[in-house]
Amino acid sequence: MRQPTADTMASTAVLLGRYSSRSADQLHDRCNNRVPVNGGGAAIVLGRSDLFSVSPICPGLALCGALSIYTDKETVAALRPTCLINCAGELPDTPLPDTVHRYHKVPVADTVVTDLGPHMDTVTDLIHQEYMSGGTTLIHCAAGVSRSAAFCIAYLIKYRGMTMNNAYRHVAKCRPCINPNAGFISQLIEFEGKFREE
Repeated sequence: MRQPTADTMASTAVLLGRYSSRSADQLHDRCNNRVPVNGGGAAIVLGRSDLFSVSPICPGLALCGALSIYTDKETVAALRPTCLINCAGELPDTPLPDTVHRYHKVPVADTVVTDLGPHMDTVTDLIHQEYMSGGTTLIHCAAGVSRSAAFCIAYLIKYRGMTMNNAYRHVAKCRPCINPNAGFISQLIEFEGKFREE
């Protein structure tokens, strides 16, 4: 697992510091397809959120590392995921739980020069389509810390009406070990710009 460096943490803090603080409860209904982050007011209750657990992010979406699918079978069984997204280009295709009917691989590396842009809309749209059809997406990379966390933040920005700052904080609350690299943070700031109200 990539350990967070002092430079990466400092860069992330600087980039996130550009945002004004807004409550995560202030959600917008853009294009009439936004849904509440907690599914109509139901609280997200988390018992575990370490590296070896599956971390529910919001209704229809959970985040984990590759091994967590096997080390946290209880949560996977409870979530009954219908879609699995593998964001680790270096890993082989993921063996699918019985409930999964859709699999998507995003061949990206966890580097500051990796461009997530070509995949942002595809991944966020897939997650939302699955949610709207009553399913749940489980998204992972190697450790559930950088790549897959960045896509979860992008999803909250695009479909849950959150600012980048609030989306980051929400995912970090659900899974405290997240640490998207500084390049991904910059790209998420740009991605938010596409949805920010004038």
